[in-house]
Amino acid sequence: MKHPDLKASLTVAETLSHWPQAAQVFFRHRMACIGCAMSPFDTLADVAAAYNLDLNRFLGELRQIISAPGPHLFTCREDYR
Repeated sequence: MKHPDLKASLTVAETLSHWPQAAQVFFRHRMACIGCAMSPFDTLADVAAAYNLDLNRFLGELRQIISAPGPHLFTCREDYR
């Protein structure tokens, strides 16, 4: 399945469905969007405004994390096994 382009009109749920690693950006900004009942309805523009974030900067952070290669969330290191 082809991913859509990241744009302000995507909902939070769509964004996280296509790019789960984007959750890091939401966590970094202490946003309660992960698991929120409104995530299928709130767009990235909506949540940026609700959290007083600059929309272009927020989208830039999301683009940076979704374009980064390699493991995004958690890695298992030998010393943790």
